[in-house]
Amino acid sequence: MIGRVYLERGEPVIVAIRWGPGGGPRNVLIHRMDGSFVVRPFRGLRRADLPARADSRTTGPPGRHGGLEPVGTLPGGAG
Repeated sequence: MIGRVYLERGEPVIVAIRWGPGGGPRNVLIHRMDGSFVVRPFRGLRRADLPARADSRTTGPPGRHGGLEPVGTLPGGAG
């Protein structure tokens, strides 16, 4: 789940962090195309039909994920 591309209202986002009690993620920190990070419920995100990434911490060719940066670029060096 972390590092995977999902769709939020049709726009690609990358899940950077997840947390929540028990049986699955409740909230996730997502990285949007505009560069912003937002905490939101995981429910409602849809899997994107993009090729799987070999390493979730690296970025492939430019534009591969709609201009999103790799997960390792969280503010404050986290991730």
